[in-house]
Amino acid sequence: MPKTIMKKLAEFSRTFTNPEAFASNMTEQLRMAGRVQRDFLPRQLPNCSRFSWATTFLPAEWVSGDIYDIARIDEHHIGFYIADVVGHGMPAALLTIFLKQSLVMRQTTSESYKIFTPSEVVRNLNLRMTEQKLSGNQFATCCYCLLNTETLQLTFARGGHPYPILIRQGEQPKQLQVHGSLLGIFDSADFPQNSIQLQKGDKLILYSDGVEQFIGNLDDRSIFHFTEDFCKIKDLPVLDMNKKLNSIVQNSEIDPSQADDITIVALEIGE
Repeated sequence: MPKTIMKKLAEFSRTFTNPEAFASNMTEQLRMAGRVQRDFLPRQLPNCSRFSWATTFLPAEWVSGDIYDIARIDEHHIGFYIADVVGHGMPAALLTIFLKQSLVMRQTTSESYKIFTPSEVVRNLNLRMTEQKLSGNQFATCCYCLLNTETLQLTFARGGHPYPILIRQGEQPKQLQVHGSLLGIFDSADFPQNSIQLQKGDKLILYSDGVEQFIGNLDDRSIFHFTEDFCKIKDLPVLDMNKKLNSIVQNSEIDPSQADDITIVALEIGE
């Protein structure tokens, strides 16, 4: 056996017979996995005079069960979403990469392209998950939005995910509701879409379920109420609002065993 291979085997053996070396090695591997996962997030946001974006990505551990993207599909459309795998740790993180590659916003041919509707995007993602027949009852949620940058029409669909939040000047924030079950359970599931006409000054927030307790909660009658802290910051510019929300999340007292991944995608329509 070559000396180089023997040397590697000896190093491997020492690592796994030394608890401290093993723990250090695992920590480094998880840290590197977290860096790789972040490489799948958008490096630049499509900010311009009309649109301002703000994002947050705070894994509960080294890696996250959340993934998001914001992508310009063509000169008149931007697609954006958050997907959240049920569970934590490395298995959930691995599945987020599958979701990232499986969520297709448009289909390109040699001469033209088709922009998929939000309903088609979520339905196709669900089919890809069910076709994989994932072990361990791996499920996910997703909310996908398609913005027409010319008309400001927003169309959205979701599968088991928290509803998007619309903040309009002079009005109370509201959830944009549309039905849709968890992804990865039934291949025949349907995911209807809904549309809303945005206007100047509007803000839209997508978030994973780890953020929900800081935004609002349901009462005994299943009516959603926004938290006092969220109502205090909702009228701030989107970047400031996102920073304040991050501060609220990070300064909260949460049992480490109850910690969840935190992901936010927020949009503001310029005046």
